[in-house]
Amino acid sequence: MSIIFIISLAIILTLADLYFYRAINHFFKGKKFLTKKIVRYSYWGLSVITIGFLIFATSYYTSQTTPPKFARTYVMGIIFIITISKLIGISFLLIYDIVRLLSYMTTKIFYRKVEPSPHKNAISRAQFLKKTAVITAAIPFGTLMYGVLKSAFDYKIHRQKLYIQNLPNVFSGLKIIQISDIHSGSFISEDPLKSVVNLINNENPDIVFFTGDLVNEISEEALPFINVLSKIVAPMGVYSILGNHDYGDYFYDKDDVDSKRHNYQLMKSIHKKMGWKLLLNENHIITKDNNSLAIIGVENWGNQARFQKYGDIDKAKIGCESCNVKMLLTHDPSHWEAQVLKNHADIDVTFSGHTHGMQFGIKIPGFKWSPSQYLYDQWAGLYKKASQQIYVNTGIGFIGYPGRVGILPEITVFELT
Repeated sequence: MSIIFIISLAIILTLADLYFYRAINHFFKGKKFLTKKIVRYSYWGLSVITIGFLIFATSYYTSQTTPPKFARTYVMGIIFIITISKLIGISFLLIYDIVRLLSYMTTKIFYRKVEPSPHKNAISRAQFLKKTAVITAAIPFGTLMYGVLKSAFDYKIHRQKLYIQNLPNVFSGLKIIQISDIHSGSFISEDPLKSVVNLINNENPDIVFFTGDLVNEISEEALPFINVLSKIVAPMGVYSILGNHDYGDYFYDKDDVDSKRHNYQLMKSIHKKMGWKLLLNENHIITKDNNSLAIIGVENWGNQARFQKYGDIDKAKIGCESCNVKMLLTHDPSHWEAQVLKNHADIDVTFSGHTHGMQFGIKIPGFKWSPSQYLYDQWAGLYKKASQQIYVNTGIGFIGYPGRVGILPEITVFELT
């Protein structure tokens, strides 16, 4: 990252702060001098810290190292919250100023003499709009902070009956648990994942699926959590796949083949140490009373251009063509419509993650909404087309924003019927 980029970023953030400070100044107009002084120093002190930390973090990534975990997770998260809140307030101010500018220009062009509006009313209107901008910024700030302090680790068990045509009776009642998107690089202690493991084991599942994104950037992030995640118990096995974050592609340069190879081999080793069966374009067949259920796992395949296309379903299905039931684990739900529905009608159910429900939205019985739905047709919950189904799990962890609002971390418990 060049010094020019860092300087440009600092200038843009400073100009944005100057612009928004107009609203802050109006909001506290008429308050005691001491109050205004505290507000001013707090505002600009926080701005300096924000810009300084962004420069600090940028310099770390330039040298292909990562900032300390707490800073990366929570300091960056708080900066994200502050920045988003300011941008919302600035948008409100910008609209107001554009309208005022257009009104001024129209007056100058079409009218030579216009009676001025009462000065008192003009000031009152300006104060009202700028105070509204501050309040508008405060609402997302409070909401997003609540998501960090209250909802980030508020794990919820979602129970889902899974109806499968021609399911052999011997597999009826089979209990499968799906978790996804742990993003262990965002955890600063084992405690939250211990809670996840306890919740899973208390359900006594027959099988557990993990549908990708164990880490944020590099495999080393998962090393401190091998012990706790290895305690997941499922008599018929824990099966896992890789997600787009698990390859090191977002950390290492595209030409750094050796580092990516090391990352890949370490990731496979970590899954093995945890006792998870990592499916890399392959399948595992469970047989009972001459009936068979195939668990098919593919590497990451995303329909959007920026995501890897390492998955190969044709290769993964070799040897399980005659199985009674076929279940596919694929991290990115866009894979379902792009390839599964078109070319693999024999796959009964697909399990995906990836979207996180953008960690923001509404998910209640009978209604769900998230900005994620504008990017993915299948983004949370169960979807059906003809005889095929996909379930999209909204994930255990978080990345970027260290919290969740409305879309809580999810452990899904399926019962086959």
